[in-house]
Amino acid sequence: MLNSGAVESRGRLVVCFDFEGAYGMPYDLVYDLTRNTSLILSELAQCDARAVFFMVGRMVEDHPDVVQAIAAGGHEIGLHGYEHDDLSRYDTGALALFDKNLARVGSLVEDITGSRPLGFRAPYLLSPYFYRAEVYALLKAQGYRWVSNRQVRYPVELLRPGLFPIRSAWRGPDGAARLMENRLLLPPLNTRLLIQESFGGSVLGRLRWLLGKRPPFIRDGLVEVPAYAPLDCDLLGLPTPQSDTPDDVLAFSRAVLQAAARRQGGLSMVTFHDWIVSGGNRLVLLRDTLAAARENSMSISTIADNLDWLSAGV
Repeated sequence: MLNSGAVESRGRLVVCFDFEGAYGMPYDLVYDLTRNTSLILSELAQCDARAVFFMVGRMVEDHPDVVQAIAAGGHEIGLHGYEHDDLSRYDTGALALFDKNLARVGSLVEDITGSRPLGFRAPYLLSPYFYRAEVYALLKAQGYRWVSNRQVRYPVELLRPGLFPIRSAWRGPDGAARLMENRLLLPPLNTRLLIQESFGGSVLGRLRWLLGKRPPFIRDGLVEVPAYAPLDCDLLGLPTPQSDTPDDVLAFSRAVLQAAARRQGGLSMVTFHDWIVSGGNRLVLLRDTLAAARENSMSISTIADNLDWLSAGV
């Protein structure tokens, strides 16, 4: 795990996109991938921020121009499966085909950008266990160096508008965001992580990890970078690209993501889905998250930029 002495006082923010488009959204809708990619890249460029784009393999094959545009902005390209489906359910034959497809797409990314992908995030994060040994072995054999599948449930998610009859329960008496950070709620929200996981050496070791800064760790020879904030879909639900998000839900999500972008001392991460954040009225979430990071002197960079730093500390 990360040596505390290696962590800088200034935080490092990694902005991730599960870049799925029509391949991953749960709707059969027309989706303008080129336009929405341009919107996202423009926001990143205005803040001089580089991000990680986990791209579905079929998207890479079908839209090499999008891959090129992302790489030209200095962003890191990882992969997000080949088809956007559940790798935790793959049998031996399906895994063998996935191995071939992933190798082919990795070579294609290298042809387009000059660099082979080093990072991988599984569709659905390999839920419910957020890990599968056969998948990790396959990734290691193909030269991947890091993954990001370990989800953590955070107390702040309990305040999501719509979960309780009072929709503004997340606001304090002064109207400002009341973001629930009670560490005592972390264990009951993450019981499966504590009991069924294997990293950390023991349940007690994982409890210390959960209640601490939750540093990256080595799993099967790969650096596992956990999610340091709820994903956008955990905050916003699954809106269609054409629909707007209610103001209270948008304000709540903005407060949560901005708090993650201000996390000082070590690593933080926020995750967006391209078809969620670029649709409706939600692009402001990306804009405001980047602004919060810059206002707090956070370094906004990719995992590739930080990989030596991470690997030295785990």
